[in-house]
Amino acid sequence: MAQQEIVAKKEAVSVDPAVVEGIVASMVPIPGQDYRMGRFPVTQAQWEAVMGGNPSEFKGADRPVEMVSWDDCRAFLETLNATATAKASGLAFRLPEEDEWEFACRAGSKGMYCRLSDGTEITEDTLGEVAWFDEDVFRGSTHPVGQKKPNAFGLYDMHGNVSEWTNTAVDEEGAVDAGGKARVDRGGGWGGSAKACQSSNRRWFAPSLRSDLLGFRLCASGRAD
Repeated sequence: MAQQEIVAKKEAVSVDPAVVEGIVASMVPIPGQDYRMGRFPVTQAQWEAVMGGNPSEFKGADRPVEMVSWDDCRAFLETLNATATAKASGLAFRLPEEDEWEFACRAGSKGMYCRLSDGTEITEDTLGEVAWFDEDVFRGSTHPVGQKKPNAFGLYDMHGNVSEWTNTAVDEEGAVDAGGKARVDRGGGWGGSAKACQSSNRRWFAPSLRSDLLGFRLCASGRAD
């Protein structure tokens, strides 16, 4: 057995099953699709329970984890998926592809932002109802998850708090390329403008990048109940 596999199994044994059960319970089925999305970005408490440490700049158990690279997120997923609780759930946790992320973010909206459960479409003027962002770029910090309104699918903080890694690989020009060296992140954040929070806005970075503006949200396939 490879050393990496041994380490993963040891880490998996130490993860509190109650934490994994909470993660499983927070996965929201996306209407008309065959995947689920996390109701919130992964929190610092969840990260620490799985990985044994907290790299975040803005500390708070219920704040989104940040200062995590795409590579770090992959390590988290490997450890989470190795737990007995995750295996028993029938869910395979992963990062969303960027089109999955945008579909879940829009929640039926055709505009620049999301739709709410009552059918209202968020605009730049009402963005503060669903997003933490700041026109004075890089002022402020992250906030506890779930304090703003959810979109029509029941997802919180999609437009702002931290931007979120996806699994989509791109080339240096941003064109989708399975062999690309960069990874796309989506969504706005605490230190970005309203434009940066638009559903279609995208950026891409080296998978080793860490930033206090950047976290992630879980996606999962399986267990259609």
